[in-house]
Amino acid sequence: MNREAYVKAVAKRLACSKGRRDEFVRDLESDISDALAAGETWEQVERRMGDPLQVAAEFNEDLSASEIAAGKKRKRTKIIAIVLAVVVVLAAILAAATWWATPHYVAVGEASGHTEQQVLDQAEQVVELFAAGDAEGIAALGNETLKSLTNQEVIDSARDLFNGGDWGAFESFGNEYVGEFVYMGKTSNPVQLVAVYEHTTVTFVLAFDGDLQLTEMRVM
Repeated sequence: MNREAYVKAVAKRLACSKGRRDEFVRDLESDISDALAAGETWEQVERRMGDPLQVAAEFNEDLSASEIAAGKKRKRTKIIAIVLAVVVVLAAILAAATWWATPHYVAVGEASGHTEQQVLDQAEQVVELFAAGDAEGIAALGNETLKSLTNQEVIDSARDLFNGGDWGAFESFGNEYVGEFVYMGKTSNPVQLVAVYEHTTVTFVLAFDGDLQLTEMRVM
């Protein structure tokens, strides 16, 4: 154990007020310095002074009741300060985690790099494939999760909900909306657009990831 570690080992076990502890530490360091100046090696000084635990114990035996009470208060204060510091750190971590796990809406393109028109073009392609009943084409535009959920039966069943599947010719796109948000570090572009057909009108709610892969598709 070197000199600095020895002094710290004694100081941390002193059951007195901060002022009395600091005074004892100064005296201890002064005694060590005098001994070294007189020609003793640190190893000799350490052996002569004895174990840090014993040095602190002998000092504590001579403390008054008021000094012992002050020492207990100092330790309680230190513990409270440490606990408060831990609470503050945990609160900061929790706040950061909450922020990270909360969707943050941004301007289209700010996080994804895609223009609104690029997202709309992808969405309109999905609508065209859906209207044509092309399950394979839709799956090709989706991420792995959507691919696994998309098949011909699902697409046909959804189309049949609108005028029995008889949509007629496509006429136009109505209202279109494109948004963008970041959630848990990932970018998403939600899209809502209305497609008008000869015999029915269908609203599509879609979502695309940062690679413009389809991640969600609902029709209503």
